[in-house]
Amino acid sequence: MFCLGIDVSKKTARYLILDESGNKLKSFTLENGKEALESLPERLESLSISKDNLLIGIEATGGFWENIYSFLKDKGFHIVLLNPYNTNKFREALAKKAKTDDIDALVIAQLLRTGEYVQSQVAEENIQALRELTTLRYEFMKERKNLQRQVYSLLNIVFPEYGKTVIAKPFSQASMAILMRFPTAKHLSEAKTKHIEKIVRKIQGNNFSINEIQELIETAKNSIYSGRAKDARAITLRMLLSHIQNLSASIEELEKQMKEVLSPSDKDGGFPGENILSMKGVGEKTLAAILSYLGSDGSNFSSSKAAVGYVGFYPKIYESGQSKRANTISKRGPKVLRWALYMAAVASIKHNKEMRTLYHKKLSQGKTEKQALICVGKKILQIALSLLKSGESYNPARVFVSH
Repeated sequence: MFCLGIDVSKKTARYLILDESGNKLKSFTLENGKEALESLPERLESLSISKDNLLIGIEATGGFWENIYSFLKDKGFHIVLLNPYNTNKFREALAKKAKTDDIDALVIAQLLRTGEYVQSQVAEENIQALRELTTLRYEFMKERKNLQRQVYSLLNIVFPEYGKTVIAKPFSQASMAILMRFPTAKHLSEAKTKHIEKIVRKIQGNNFSINEIQELIETAKNSIYSGRAKDARAITLRMLLSHIQNLSASIEELEKQMKEVLSPSDKDGGFPGENILSMKGVGEKTLAAILSYLGSDGSNFSSSKAAVGYVGFYPKIYESGQSKRANTISKRGPKVLRWALYMAAVASIKHNKEMRTLYHKKLSQGKTEKQALICVGKKILQIALSLLKSGESYNPARVFVSH
C-alpha cells in the first residue's frame, strides 16, 4: 500500500508519497485549484500507483483541507481526515523538531503506514450546515451582548433615571425606537408627547400609555445628566442601537435557517435528535448545537465520558507541592456547544424538575451556582448522547434512579 501525505496551506499543498516499503518515492507541490487537482491522477498513474493501492491522509486544520478532501473523495480515492493532535504527537515521537511542508507531509504519510491514526469525522451536509449557523449565531449573540453592555453604560450617564421610566427595558422595540430619536435626557426633555406617541403607535404590540410617555418626558427634564458631549454621545448611542438592531435581525435569520435544516419540508418521520426535545428545558437552538458537534446519531462517541471530555466539561486540576488551585473546567473543545448546554441548564432548572433537583443537590454539596449549572449542563449532554443513540424519548425514571 502506497501512502500519500498532504500538507495544506492557503494557496498550495505539499504532496509526499511513500512506497510500499516506506521509502520516499516522490514529493511535489500543487496549487489548491481544480485544474491542478485534476492532474493528480495522471501523476499517480505515471508512478504506477492505482487508487486501490493508495491511502491518502490530510490534516483537519483550518478550513483549507475541506475542498481537497471532497474533491479526492468524489474521485474515488481512499482518503482519511487526520486528527491534528495525533499527528503532532506522532511528530514528537519521530523527533521531527524542524517544521517544513515536506516534513509535515512526511509525518502524515508515515502515520498512515502505522495504521494507528485517529480519523476525524467529516460531518454530513445538514450537520455541517447546522455547525456553520450555530457558530455564527454564537458570535453574533456575543457581539450583541457586548454592545448592549456599552449601551447600559452610556445610558447611565446620559439618562441615569431611565430605569424608573417606561423605557426601563431599553432593548424592547418601542424603547429602542424612542432612544434612536431622542438618545439622551436632554433630547427627551425637549420632546413633545405627540412625537413619542407617534413613534410607539407604529409598533405592533406596544402598550405605552399617554401618562407613561408624559412621565418619561418629565423625568428627563429633571434628570441629573449635565449635558456634556450631548451630541457625540447621541451619535454613539444611535450607532450602538443600530448595530444591535442589525445583529438581532441577523440572529433571527440564522435561527430561521437552523429551523429549516432541523425541519425540512420533505422530512419523513422527523429529523435527527427530535426525541431530545422531549427533555424539558432543551429547545431547537440547543438541539442544533448538540447535533453540530455530536453528529446525527452520536456514533462518533463511544461513551458519555468521551463526549464530556470532548466538550471540555471536566475539571482542570493543579497541584504542585504545597500549591493547590481551585479546580476549573478545562474549556477545551467547542465553546459554542458548552455555551448552548449552559444556557439549556439555566432553562432546565426552571422547567425540568429532575434537573432542578440535581441543581439544588449540587448546591447542597458546596458547589457554586455556576458550578451547579455546569453539572446540569453535563447531565443534559450525557442524556442527549444517550437519546441520539437509542432514538427513544426522554424518560426521567431511567435517568434519575431513586434510592
